[in-house]
Amino acid sequence: MGVTVWLALVIATIVAWSATSLLYKAGIRDADEPHVCLKYSVCIGLVFLVIAVAYLAMREEPFTIWESAVRFWPMTLYGLLYVVINTVSFKGFVYNEASVESPVERASSGISTILLVFAFLALGRAGSISEVLNAPKAVGIAFIVVCVAALAWVRNRDRRKNAESDAGRWRYVGLGTLVFPLLFALGDGVETIVTGLCLDTTYGFGMPEGDSVIIIGLEYAAFALAFWLYILWREGRPYNPFTRHSAPRILGAVADNVGIVMYAYAMAIDSVSTDPIVATYPILVMLGGRVLMGERLSAAQYALLLGIVSGSILIVAGTI
Repeated sequence: MGVTVWLALVIATIVAWSATSLLYKAGIRDADEPHVCLKYSVCIGLVFLVIAVAYLAMREEPFTIWESAVRFWPMTLYGLLYVVINTVSFKGFVYNEASVESPVERASSGISTILLVFAFLALGRAGSISEVLNAPKAVGIAFIVVCVAALAWVRNRDRRKNAESDAGRWRYVGLGTLVFPLLFALGDGVETIVTGLCLDTTYGFGMPEGDSVIIIGLEYAAFALAFWLYILWREGRPYNPFTRHSAPRILGAVADNVGIVMYAYAMAIDSVSTDPIVATYPILVMLGGRVLMGERLSAAQYALLLGIVSGSILIVAGTI
């Protein structure tokens, strides 16, 4: 019974996170839509607000936002950074196919490992790099770095061949566009450190898990309101996130959070087996992008994207 439940949770996580990438890409109807990144964050802020309020309602002990925000200040600071990085990184869905965006974002496992190595060294919890960076992790990181760099070169080469039909936009497709998913991956890596620092009961602050959801959710909601007011000022009309046009953006945010919940429960049952399997979800995104959205990449690009996924799996395996 336990294995069946765990497998169902893992599959649900993979489907939810794959749907997140495909829905976010589907939310781009016009590449030149003004303030598109801010509009995405307005939709996500609404979802985060609902989740934060739900956690507040379920919390048995009194919650004081100022006390928690000050006491767990690393999470508060990260919440501000997360909103900025997440908002800017949505530009990646304008320039990139979902087939590219998802695997490169998944490179966060490599970036977080690098950041953790330096954090452990700085805090004196590790005497040398070799203590925390074993062979599978090192190979996985090398895979990701080489494949991402090669992917940028190949995409520029492919686009350069079609520069006339692409109106010269090939310049934005290589390293320039890969910056956006890599920026998201960097933010995800920082989250790994901050979450460990705040939630760890031995070395960290022993922060209740629900408090992190409440703090980041309320911060994101506040920014979302500010973004909505800014759009109103600049465009002269209010942005309505509850339209057919914006539905994929809100549904993507819902799918993302459903995946997070399913992932947490799956990890609670079997943390050793969960991550390596979940790390393969960008493959489903690539299949969905090709079948459902008609995305077409060259064979070289698909090979490099699979290399990035393989590197992520190696890092996860090395961590386990």
